[in-house]
Amino acid sequence: MRIGTTSFIYPGGWLYNVERLGPHFDDVEVLFFESERPHAFPSPAECEALARAKRELGLSFSLHTPLDASLASEDEQKRRAGVRAVTRAIEAAASFEPEAYVLHVYLGEAEHAERRPADVEGWRARATRSLVEIMDQGIPSRRLCIEQLDYDFSLIEPVIEALDLSIALDVGHLVRDGQDELAALERYLPRVSIVQWHGTDPEDRDHRSLVHYPLPRARALLAALLEAKYDGVLTLEVFREADLQSSQALLTKLLEELTSERRAQPGPVGRPA
Repeated sequence: MRIGTTSFIYPGGWLYNVERLGPHFDDVEVLFFESERPHAFPSPAECEALARAKRELGLSFSLHTPLDASLASEDEQKRRAGVRAVTRAIEAAASFEPEAYVLHVYLGEAEHAERRPADVEGWRARATRSLVEIMDQGIPSRRLCIEQLDYDFSLIEPVIEALDLSIALDVGHLVRDGQDELAALERYLPRVSIVQWHGTDPEDRDHRSLVHYPLPRARALLAALLEAKYDGVLTLEVFREADLQSSQALLTKLLEELTSERRAQPGPVGRPA
């Protein structure tokens, strides 16, 4: 698997973060969280510099598209605006050629909707329409990764299957919400391109250090990924240097322990000569 983190760990722009993080990671999740504010995306010159850094450091890039895009909105103007926001982000990133594009599909207008839509089929149809319009920009379907958010992911599963999309499985959200992350991993692994990993601190703030992720479950998650020979991206989806450092330390320790245990397991017994 390729180990990654986000592009906003240190105070500074996208390039500054990539240059500091690149020597220590395989992937950077480039965050284009906003679409409307000035300088929401890097300048063309910075995008070209990101492309050079990617080549020189041997990185892959995952692009997280804007959070304000409401791709299944009942308001047609908002739905179209959401598609425009995502396509503008994709166009801005074209020069550094992300390997994956992470998208949110909300139940309502934003995350944390109170309830499921009254017309689930209509919601799916709107999401499908938006995603097809995004793919019409020339994006291969498997490069679009629908992020698992805070609702029953089986609601969007038929859309993912029909369009042959990938999944960004946020195991940090699953544990935060009291869900079984290993069951979700087993169910969706053939489509998972990115696993997003983070802890939730005692104040219920997520995207914090893995020291806040239950240790037995962290071990079990890594063991499952190793056993499955997962070759996608495992992203430490945190946004502060201290959270990243402690998460890296825990990840390194667990990988060393699990690798050592696997090596110590007896191999198959051969036939006597």
